[in-house]
Amino acid sequence: MLTVRPVRVPSVEAYLNAPGRKSPTALNTVLSYRLRELRDTAGMKPSVAARSLRCSPPKLSRLERGLGRLYPSDVERMLDLYQAPESPDQFLQLVKHANEPGWWAQHKRVVPKWFDRFIGLQEASTWIRTYEYQLVPGLLQTPEYAREVIKRAYLFAPPSEVERRLRLRMERQELLFFPRGPRLLAVLHEAVLRTEVGGRDVMRRQLEYLEHVSRCGTITLQILPFVVNGALALGSPMTLLRFDNYQLPDIVYIERGTDAEYIEEQEDSQTFSAQMSQLTLQAASIERSREMLQEAIIGLS
Repeated sequence: MLTVRPVRVPSVEAYLNAPGRKSPTALNTVLSYRLRELRDTAGMKPSVAARSLRCSPPKLSRLERGLGRLYPSDVERMLDLYQAPESPDQFLQLVKHANEPGWWAQHKRVVPKWFDRFIGLQEASTWIRTYEYQLVPGLLQTPEYAREVIKRAYLFAPPSEVERRLRLRMERQELLFFPRGPRLLAVLHEAVLRTEVGGRDVMRRQLEYLEHVSRCGTITLQILPFVVNGALALGSPMTLLRFDNYQLPDIVYIERGTDAEYIEEQEDSQTFSAQMSQLTLQAASIERSREMLQEAIIGLS
């Protein structure tokens, strides 16, 4: 069962005046979680609410998890059914903004539905923690490196599609440099440094970029050495998103090739958070990680 802590719904003004890009996806999630919270407060079981709203319990469950579009007519009935203290007009205005397309809609031909939500949630996060054991995380890839990764992942994609995917990836990286944008903690297995993607020159420039951004105040980079016993047993690549601004539950994102899993149950997300903390303890210090990058760069020169 999804555990939801109290959700802070922004005012319309706060949402519109927030710095950086707006995230309709995150706003939709906030409103969806708040509707679930209102139902719980009203002491109404999902099956009873679904019957009163003339929808199926699975549909209601998806809406309450932020996995479906909120329609004003449905939300108005929910607010009335749950006797919500919120101003209906304010809430419905936010629903309208939540249904607006994100900036990435211009790339919709190359954005699968399971990834669409991740982009929107990432935009609204305050902390991004990620672990990779094979490739540089997408948010830290250089254009040359990213192009090679995309070409390997989409073997039959024409050059024009590869370039569209590349533009999307490069535009996603901008959020790391927004005022009050999310902070990034990336733990990379040493294998990432040794796996040449695109040849020695491309790889060297990628590692030089990692060494450069590791000095940014909002980006923390640590390398997990080969010699650490048991590190790989802690899990596959994963990304954890924290939302201090909205007080949403932490969300764990695990990509599986042509699909992805979003883990939102508090007990499960806490397990992944503990695994991530363990990885940071096992990884080399920030200073030593930078030295390892420099050594790998020299090895490719």
